[in-house]
Amino acid sequence: MADVEKILNLVAQGVLTPEEADEILTALSSSKPEEPAPEPPPTPQSGQATQSAQQAPRHLRIQVTERGRPVVNLRVPMNVAGWASNYIPGLSDQDADRIRGAIASGMRGSIIDIGDDEDRVLITSE
Repeated sequence: MADVEKILNLVAQGVLTPEEADEILTALSSSKPEEPAPEPPPTPQSGQATQSAQQAPRHLRIQVTERGRPVVNLRVPMNVAGWASNYIPGLSDQDADRIRGAIASGMRGSIIDIGDDEDRVLITSE
């Protein structure tokens, strides 16, 4: 909640590396058992390929570029990415729903890509 926003701001300021933030977020998520677990992906219907647990995305990558310079490159574990999407500054409700939907479906790849090469926000699942 507020912890996630603080950590994201520290990464944006260069105080923490994305790897350090990943460790902190993982530790926070494991120390808060009262947080609801993310919903499991829906059961595939007939005709759809099933994904093995090894193929399911494990992280949400958030990359922000301003004036051509990378300012945020954060990898968030999927176990906290759903609720963390509520605390990304400037993210619309529609985009937060899009992220949660991609997480629930087990989708891999680009979820949100806003902007151009100079100023860009790219959120992907990997």
